[in-house]
Amino acid sequence: MSGDRTVQSVQRAAEILKLLAGEPTAGWRLSDIARASGLGKATTHRLLSALSDAGFVYQSPDTRRYLIGYALVRLVRQATRFDIGDLARPSLLRLARETEDTVFLSVREGLDALCLEREVGAFPIKTLTLDAGDRRPLGVGAGSLALLAFLPPEEIAEVIASNAPRLGSYPRFGPAELGALVQEARRRGYSFNEGRIVSAMCAVGVPVFDPGGRVVASISVAAIRERMDEDRVAWIVSRLTAEANSLRAKLGGPSGRAAAGETA
Repeated sequence: MSGDRTVQSVQRAAEILKLLAGEPTAGWRLSDIARASGLGKATTHRLLSALSDAGFVYQSPDTRRYLIGYALVRLVRQATRFDIGDLARPSLLRLARETEDTVFLSVREGLDALCLEREVGAFPIKTLTLDAGDRRPLGVGAGSLALLAFLPPEEIAEVIASNAPRLGSYPRFGPAELGALVQEARRRGYSFNEGRIVSAMCAVGVPVFDPGGRVVASISVAAIRERMDEDRVAWIVSRLTAEANSLRAKLGGPSGRAAAGETA
């Protein structure tokens, strides 16, 4: 039972943090937090006290309202991927403008690829198979495959094995097929999804490495099949790689080839 109570307390604390994050400057009164979260005032006060002790929230001495604390902000900033959305936005905008197609920024979250950002180009036929906040099993889709393919080999095998039951929802991304796609992406230096999710749409993706050579994100471009001939794919890959290298430099590492040779 104590384990259940611990999980419940964590869930309640997380809900309070989400509420406070929604009002980062105005803050929340204790009574408002209790009402919005559905908790009693005593429980809310106890959780706020614990979060305050950790530095995750603080109470303004003037307004008596609770706000997000700097310790939590600093913790978030230390997690590189949460800064990547802001750092990558100029690159995404450039790519959407130049290609006129849809550009995605994705990061790994456990066994999933999470779409952090999406920019839509001017071409009349849009490829909107993902929106910011959507997730798929790691390896399913071009951006997701770029995240998986450039991990260490033993980690790739673990991910595919762990995700095997979920891959049944994606008939063209079974474990064996995904293993082959990973090898092909590592050989090419980029991932390519040739209509495996939506038959009329293709996508290409490259990994973004951190200064230590670890994959921290991927950038991908999706378009209708007719816009993904060999020459145009090569051009898109060159632009994606240039922007991935630019982003790596912003993260503090030397600009380099964002390709399989870095991790193979």
